[in-house]
Amino acid sequence: MNAIDLFSGAGGLSIALNECGFDVLFANEINPQFAETHTLNFPSVPMICDDINNISLESVKQYIGLKEVDLIVGGPPCQGFSVFGKRRFVNTQDYDPHKDPRNALVYQYIRLVQELNPKFFFMENVKGFTNLDKGLFVDNVKKQFKNLGYNDIWCEIVCAADYGVPQERYRMFMIGNRLGINYEKPMPTHFSLNSDKEPKYRTVGDVIMDLVGKENNVPNHVPLAHKPIVAARYGYVKEGCKLNIEDLPPELAIATRKDSKTGKVANYSHVYKRLDRAKPSTTMVPGHNAFPIHPTLNRTLTAREAARIQTFPDSHVFTGTRQEQCIQVGNAVPPQMAEPFIERIMEYLIKHKER
Repeated sequence: MNAIDLFSGAGGLSIALNECGFDVLFANEINPQFAETHTLNFPSVPMICDDINNISLESVKQYIGLKEVDLIVGGPPCQGFSVFGKRRFVNTQDYDPHKDPRNALVYQYIRLVQELNPKFFFMENVKGFTNLDKGLFVDNVKKQFKNLGYNDIWCEIVCAADYGVPQERYRMFMIGNRLGINYEKPMPTHFSLNSDKEPKYRTVGDVIMDLVGKENNVPNHVPLAHKPIVAARYGYVKEGCKLNIEDLPPELAIATRKDSKTGKVANYSHVYKRLDRAKPSTTMVPGHNAFPIHPTLNRTLTAREAARIQTFPDSHVFTGTRQEQCIQVGNAVPPQMAEPFIERIMEYLIKHKER
């Protein structure tokens, strides 16, 4: 079965495609550094490093030839959808998500689905995608797909932890097909720590604690060189908790940022938060300054530790600066989150072929 990976990033979905037996005809990524990472890890997959707006049917024929495309996957960049994006911080009374240029990439994804006519498409995005414009935006996207013949569309918010990812990360998955198949999502493979079902959610401790003491000896396992005052503050953050500024001695509570309005260190939602070894991680946010604190060490996670939490194998190497590596990791779809959904698509395709 043949697949195409759009907005591929470092290759989270490409790993899932490979594990499920798909032949990836080509991948597309606009960021040269991210494309380099993808090519390093998938040397046999042609990479089109370009803006998706420039990708035409004629330009991809050299990669697909006369082959049928069974599946297109991809997650159009989500800045216009995220609750951390524009609509959270500005008066959105006159904001039209359909005209936001950051959202136009979704329509480019739809255009390529139209031109390449795959049997299935798999699109992922932030959960804010579903309630943007009071749900009218996602309804319009579904309508566009249905106009192309993809009348059977399944769309839900999925929790990564339910499928063996040691992270409580929520993403929207939309899967459609033109074969008349009623897609049924795979059942969860893991269950809440409070549930009476087994196996339980995988935890941070399950996947990163064996890396302690191996810094700089495992690919991408390079700690960030924190300022002494920042590392000292980390020492006051209890495992599984955020920093309580009142716990800091006066010399550590003084703000070091020049733009401080209070004169005291600020405790943002994703900064000064220490992970708990006995629980799944919070969402990996792109960027090395956004990664949480290690459960037992007074530093933030390395790119490799975050990649472990994202279920990337250690053999998957990220290129670029440390910050670029961390952005790639944080942006990715956890391979083990996507795999059961893509495996279900493969099962449907095989059954349809055998008819």
